[in-house]
Amino acid sequence: MVETQPRRGRGTGWIVFAGVLMILAGGNMAINGLWALHASSQVEKTIGDTLLFSSGNLDTWGWIYLIVGALVLIAGIAVFFRAAFGMWIGIIAAMVQAIFAFFWIFSPYWPGALVIIAVDLLVIYALSSPSVDPAYV
Repeated sequence: MVETQPRRGRGTGWIVFAGVLMILAGGNMAINGLWALHASSQVEKTIGDTLLFSSGNLDTWGWIYLIVGALVLIAGIAVFFRAAFGMWIGIIAAMVQAIFAFFWIFSPYWPGALVIIAVDLLVIYALSSPSVDPAYV
């Protein structure tokens, strides 16, 4: 008797890829937020002039990054476990994270910001790809 393996749904690889990347990117952004909250005054003086909307105060960006990173991490878990709302929350969370990461391009830490933006673009493509089943099953 031959056993057949159950078929994977369309787009399963992209969904898992997007979920894992969102978990990693959200965790990275939350860690960056924690770093900004606990940065020394010397670090704030060094990069204070390069920050947008917050001249010399990293606490504002630390809280923003911590909250957005946590939301992206939670959205990644929802995508990974295929929650019905996970795809749309994942796309929105990845867009928000990419927008906030854009503001770090003007700091000395711009390579990390570019990596986060690239990861978010891949996630957006993965979740909106035509190969993903519209029923998201």
